[in-house]
Amino acid sequence: MFKAGAVEVCITPPIGVELAGYGPNLQRYATDIHDHLMGQALVLDDGQTRVAIITCDLIALSEAFVRQVRQLVHRRTGIPPAQVMVTCIHSHTAPTTQPFQSWGSPDRSYVRMAARHLAGAVVAAALKLQPARLSLGRASHEALAWNRTGDDIVDPTVEVLRVESAAGEPLALLVHYACHPVILGPKPIISADYPGALRRHLAQRYPGAVILFVNGACGDIDPVTNREVWGQGTFDDVDAAGAGLAAAAQTAASQAAPIEPPRITVRQGTLEMAYAVPSLEEVREQIAHFQAEARQLGRQPERFEEVTGEVKMPRFWLGYYRSLERRLLAGDLPARGQAELQAFCLSDQGALLAVPAEVYTAEGMTIRAEAPFEHTLLACYANGIVGYIPPAREFARGGYAARLAAAVYGGAPFQPDIAERLVSSALALVRA
Repeated sequence: MFKAGAVEVCITPPIGVELAGYGPNLQRYATDIHDHLMGQALVLDDGQTRVAIITCDLIALSEAFVRQVRQLVHRRTGIPPAQVMVTCIHSHTAPTTQPFQSWGSPDRSYVRMAARHLAGAVVAAALKLQPARLSLGRASHEALAWNRTGDDIVDPTVEVLRVESAAGEPLALLVHYACHPVILGPKPIISADYPGALRRHLAQRYPGAVILFVNGACGDIDPVTNREVWGQGTFDDVDAAGAGLAAAAQTAASQAAPIEPPRITVRQGTLEMAYAVPSLEEVREQIAHFQAEARQLGRQPERFEEVTGEVKMPRFWLGYYRSLERRLLAGDLPARGQAELQAFCLSDQGALLAVPAEVYTAEGMTIRAEAPFEHTLLACYANGIVGYIPPAREFARGGYAARLAAAVYGGAPFQPDIAERLVSSALALVRA
């Protein structure tokens, strides 16, 4: 007998926590709470395999944080760590658990508490397991997403996993869409941005159901409010965006086709990553260059604009290259690495594919089109974060995702074939 249970918990940090994203050394400490940050847990059990899906309103999850949550879940429920998926919505008006260079620091006490809350949500969801039915549906929503790189590629697809009791009452809705939650810009106010508004609107339509949001391949996708004036959206804009997406999700849920019989298969894979590690001589040349620029800049503030890619922040680059120098001297800057890929397959109809990265929309669409499932939900920002995985053309441009983002995440840039590696590894996993 297939069973499901779902729970939502509040994970709002205290006022004063540093919010992450947008620029170097902003010291953007929260001054207010507009809407609470939440975490959701959905536990599915087909009688042989039990899995837990966790979503939460944070900007990024470190591998250490995911490991802690999984260990707590395993200790208290018996669900193996490999069968726990931990994702976040990537809101930029929220804190992080992943260390960023100068882009917002984790609050250690909050990180520990958030891990306990999320693990506890899984415990509570497991205690609520009851006979359930699954269905998958799809709709389209074109009014929210905009490709900020100048490309015309936008994926309007909205996927919904609907979980109902044996009596047909909604227990949970998992909504998948691809768009950066950055409508509000660098406001120092805690908010879940449009995914929070989406959940509020869907809760009115499905009272009592837990609403989960999984963000997709949105590495190059911003909300349309950023198209004319970047980062100046209002809370009314957030509510309107959430309402529009909720209407599309409701359409997808109403058209969802049942998964019969619902069976769960868990697959684990690896993304092999190659880095363009600079030499010690190259790093020291950059240190000298940015030392000179920093002296010229004096006390003027550094500046980075996300849309134009305009960068004038020598103090940030100086700190980055000094950290690379230390790591090179310590032998701690490898040319290769690995990242976890994970898939929860639902019979032969759908798969939730977890990728610990910011993926561009074209690659996400390719994975979905070539996967052997009618519904493939690419869960980015899941089980950790290795940074942006931009296509090769972004390396040729030398843009934000290829160069600056690598510095924010604290490592060397990827080799230009990283997106090809991801697509190949992801498809190999879901085709296994």
